[in-house]
Amino acid sequence: MDTLYDEVPYPSYAFAATHPDRLATVATLLGMQPPPVEDCRVLELGCAGAGNLVPMAFSLPGSRFVGIDRSRREVDEGQALVAGVGLKNVELRAMDILEVDGRLGEFDYIIAHGVYSWVPAAVRAKILEICREQLAPQGVAYISFNTYPGWHMKGTLRDIMLYHTRGIEEPLAQAKEARRFLSFLAGAEVTPHGGAHALFLRAYAQYSRDHVVVDQEVNLLHDDLGEVNEPQYFHEFADDLAGHGLRYLADADLSLMLASNLPPAVAERLRRIVHSTIELEQYMDFLRNRAFRLALVCHEGVRLSLPVEVSRLAGLYVASGAEAEGDGVDAGSGSAERFRISSGPALTTNHPVTKAAMVRLAEVWPRSLRFDELLAAARVRLDGSAGADLAEDGRALAANLLKGYGYSTDLVEFHSYAPRFVTEVSRYPVASPVARWQAGRSPFVTNMRHELVTMDGLSHHLLPALDGSRDREALLAMVEELAAQGELLAPDEEGQPASTIPPDRSILAEILDVKLYQMAHSALLIG
Repeated sequence: MDTLYDEVPYPSYAFAATHPDRLATVATLLGMQPPPVEDCRVLELGCAGAGNLVPMAFSLPGSRFVGIDRSRREVDEGQALVAGVGLKNVELRAMDILEVDGRLGEFDYIIAHGVYSWVPAAVRAKILEICREQLAPQGVAYISFNTYPGWHMKGTLRDIMLYHTRGIEEPLAQAKEARRFLSFLAGAEVTPHGGAHALFLRAYAQYSRDHVVVDQEVNLLHDDLGEVNEPQYFHEFADDLAGHGLRYLADADLSLMLASNLPPAVAERLRRIVHSTIELEQYMDFLRNRAFRLALVCHEGVRLSLPVEVSRLAGLYVASGAEAEGDGVDAGSGSAERFRISSGPALTTNHPVTKAAMVRLAEVWPRSLRFDELLAAARVRLDGSAGADLAEDGRALAANLLKGYGYSTDLVEFHSYAPRFVTEVSRYPVASPVARWQAGRSPFVTNMRHELVTMDGLSHHLLPALDGSRDREALLAMVEELAAQGELLAPDEEGQPASTIPPDRSILAEILDVKLYQMAHSALLIG
């Protein structure tokens, strides 16, 4: 069963959009009744080294997780991770997707990330068959795939790289040469006046440098230079689903489905000419030149409720790190306030309860609050200036939060459960065992929100030590020893070389406190 993935393993890390919480949340908003994520069964097809599956399993100890992958080497690495974290609710198998049958049982959530476009047609059909036969009646599957029209231009780059490296047999050498040639093309004047193609080459090279998390050559080898890479138009994928008794549920990022995020005149024209959600999204793919999709799938007979009803928020949790643009928020007045996240999207509202709720969410970030708890806290904050009608305040708050969620799922988040982490540093701080295990092996770790957190030099030393056996004094002594050995480097600024941090106790104590605070507010601490 040896594969290219045995020779060159694919980097295995977490993808937030694949977490059962995301799948259950979107399904709930669209009228389904998905199984509770705290007690569910999850199957990941193509789990690689279980870097995505294991953090889920730790965050949901009452659920069961099964991962399969063709690569024995990847599965062995995943089993080492499972053992290192000490989990009992994960089972990994070295097997081909074509071998999966009913003996694995039924699953509430099925994940196939980075698989569908990179396997032959028979395996793609098998993935859909597995979803039809082994997905629970109200279950949700996640299938990501390369899509047109965006992949037309990327496909040209793939052809260029494959042609240029056609005589290189060693996989990593092929990928390194392909990346070198891509960088050359991006910096060259390939046409007299540049042109769209030259701009795309530069943009693609820049994206590869800035957004590929680790091992750019390995990602390039498996993602762009793989033997199979079969993009589809979205409507073709939807037809394939229908042929297997399945239906498209939504995008894992629900905001990308909304025509309201397009210019008003464009959105209105689309609404006049389309006859279905599938048509609408296909047209939006054309307009956005979309190249990759995160599709959520359910059974054909599942009834959905569109548009999203505000009542759907009743059982969900809400989170937001958006900050008010002004110096202070006068929640009780009718003045409009803008709440913005660093990446740009903003929610503007003059509704007092919504303003008070957004302030409260910023205070507890990155934790989330149940919607009813958030509503109650907002009304208390207004101290009598909230509306007299609790139900009406709830509807208005829900509608405004949904508006923000529609702008960006980073601006307002909805969750089906609240991950168990703390934002206060205890006397004997404890970090997630997943993050502790990863800290010495990777430039980033997975937090309790299923996100990647980049580690600096001190974090790599400090995080594994946060096992609950050391108090602040013991941690400070460890940091002092590292500084005395010259192991601690100050972060470089504006490209300047990093400098060694002096072994000054007061400076080191301040650095330690800041680092522990950052870890707590990065959802890395559990006690």
